[in-house]
Parts: sequence; structure tokens; C-alpha cells
Amino acid sequence: MVGKREYDGGLIKLHEVPAILPEQLWRQVCEKLGPRYTRIGRREGRPLANLAMCGLCGRTLIGDTDKGTPVYVCQKRPAQPGACGGITVVAARLEARVNEEIVSFLKDRRRVEGLLQQQGLTGPELDAIDARYAELEDNKIALEEAAFYPPAGIKRLPRERYWKLRTEIECEQNDLRRRRAVDRELDPLKAALKQTWSEARWQEKPMHWRRAIIQLVTERIEVHRPTVVARRGRVGAQFDPDRVKIKLAA
Repeated sequence: MVGKREYDGGLIKLHEVPAILPEQLWRQVCEKLGPRYTRIGRREGRPLANLAMCGLCGRTLIGDTDKGTPVYVCQKRPAQPGACGGITVVAARLEARVNEEIVSFLKDRRRVEGLLQQQGLTGPELDAIDARYAELEDNKIALEEAAFYPPAGIKRLPRERYWKLRTEIECEQNDLRRRRAVDRELDPLKAALKQTWSEARWQEKPMHWRRAIIQLVTERIEVHRPTVVARRGRVGAQFDPDRVKIKLAA
């Protein structure tokens, strides 16, 4: 429909195959006509749930409420029975601290490009992977023709030889898929390069997208106990930003 071959979530342009539909329209049609799936299992309701970590025991924090106020807490649960329970932080304050660091990182185009170069594949490398995968697909077709539909007067490829060669082709294709899948995880960061960032723009993005960026951009987010001593005459708790330690990936 779009003059491309689809494999493992990616599209490869086919040589001399004209498109019937524009790609964007084709994707919209696929989305409308495709099957609907019900998500099973836990769905994160907070952008830093199970990403931020307790600075005391190293377990991940989860979302909770404290007298109606959303918080992140270190809490024992089946997935983390060793959680110490020693850290609680107001969600809005932790998220604001992390958002500030992430937006600052995204504004620095050189750092973003450096991270992409460090973790991803370059354009020529991706083109080479796609071209090799397409070549292997053609080899599989030729192999099947040699084994099952040989030209008149040509002996069929022996079954043992056919399966040996097909296994070798599929092993190489699986390796190419894995390399391509790792690179696709960087797609949100590649898209971020094309935008001008502010905290308001960041907040407009869907939470699952923000979580993906946070995982790509940070190596570790730790929340420690506060160290600021309360000032005389001050009413209410004061947030200590230094209790949040953020290690960026680049």
C-alpha cells in the first residue's frame, strides 16, 4: 500500500514499487481497522514511579498519598520485600526537580546528540542493516525456489542443505532485529531534537513518553533524607532540593 516492506515494526522502501496511499493515511487506516487489546498488569500512574530510587536501601519508589497529598514512598511490597520504608517525598516537588534537569538536558542539543551517538546507530549503519535484511529476505525466497520450485532440468536443493541455509539466514535476521530494536528505543530522544523545549512543553507530553525520555536521559534518580535544618519562625516543612540526586546519562 505504501511501497514499503514491513518487518519488526520498521519499514523498508521497496525498489520501483509505487505507493498507493500516503504513509500517514495508511497508518491511520491501520489504527482504525487494527485489533484492540486490553492492557493486563500494573500501569504506572506517576511519571517517576518505579524509576526514582530510595537513597537508603536502593529500592524503587512507588506512588501513594499522604493525607490526600500525592507522594512517592519507599514501601515494602511483593516486588520489593526488602524496601526499608525510610523515604517519603511530595510528588510535585520531586517531579519539579526532575523536570528541571530533564528540560535543561533537552535544551542542550549537543548533549542530546552526544547521547544518541553514544547509544544509537548512525544513519549509514541503519541503512546497511535494512539493506542486509532485505537481501536476506530475497535469499530466503531464492532458497525456497531452489528447494521446492526449481527450474526445469535443475535438481531440487537437498532438504538438509535447505534447512541448514535457512537456519543461518534466520539467525542473522534475528541479530539484525535485535540491533534495530535497541535503536528504536531511542526514537523519543530523536524526536526531542526537533523541538524547542520549555517546562510547559514538557508537561504537555503524554506521561508514557516522558517516562521513556527519563529512562534514556538518566542513569539514576535517588531521593535521600532532608539535611536542611528548619529556620526559626518558619511555618511548615521546606523542601530540600539537594536530597534529590540525579545522575544523567551524558
